[in-house]
Amino acid sequence: MLRVEVSEDGQPALPAIDVDDAVFVIGSDPAARVRLPATAARPDHVRIDHATYRTADGSGAIADGHTFAIGNYRVRVAPAPPGAVPTPPQRTESLARELMRKLLGTDGAPTLEVERGPAIGARRALAPPESTLVIGRGDDATWVILDGDLSKRHAEIRRGWDGVRVVDLESKNGTKVDGVATRDAELRDGALLELGTVVLRYRDPAERHLAADPPPRPADSVAVSPRARSSLVFYVALAIMVLAVAGIVWVVSS
Repeated sequence: MLRVEVSEDGQPALPAIDVDDAVFVIGSDPAARVRLPATAARPDHVRIDHATYRTADGSGAIADGHTFAIGNYRVRVAPAPPGAVPTPPQRTESLARELMRKLLGTDGAPTLEVERGPAIGARRALAPPESTLVIGRGDDATWVILDGDLSKRHAEIRRGWDGVRVVDLESKNGTKVDGVATRDAELRDGALLELGTVVLRYRDPAERHLAADPPPRPADSVAVSPRARSSLVFYVALAIMVLAVAGIVWVVSS
């Protein structure tokens, strides 16, 4: 099993990802086991197995560890410590969103906004992982919404390194996500959260940006070989010469 740690220049590493896949990819492709923003990485930037890695310019041994410089990120790949267990895919998705948040700045935090009930339009940004937000009508709730259908501590929003979840705190009128009653559910961008008759919308700008098709990047363009480039230059020069000769002939004959 291999351990992968991603850090941005000058920043501490994000929580590690332990991978037992025979072969996995580090890149910007949505299917990559370790996903980086498209502004820094190609879709299939580095392909790794448990003995070697392969890049566009060669390959080499992982041995006791190897650090890849990919844009302004440092990706450290090394053998996982004894007793490590594979990290769930949710961690990969969540860490990709956290990297995107850094690019988005203050606009990248996930938020909840009241769409129905008291304080309609009120909005809260979730604190960084690991953090919790308790919603209810009691004084000990983190976000107090004065509605008789809410319990004093109705539900808890948990933002961790594996994503954002809502947990019902044994409320009187229950919790629903997108119309389905739940005790514990993951929140994705656009989810509708119902706490009794209070309705909140969950928004995650980072998830929305990652879902969008990335713009074409020079690194992804088709490479032109030196031989093909030389041939192109030759034919362009030949065309210019033919046009010049034709111009001289036209001037002489006129």
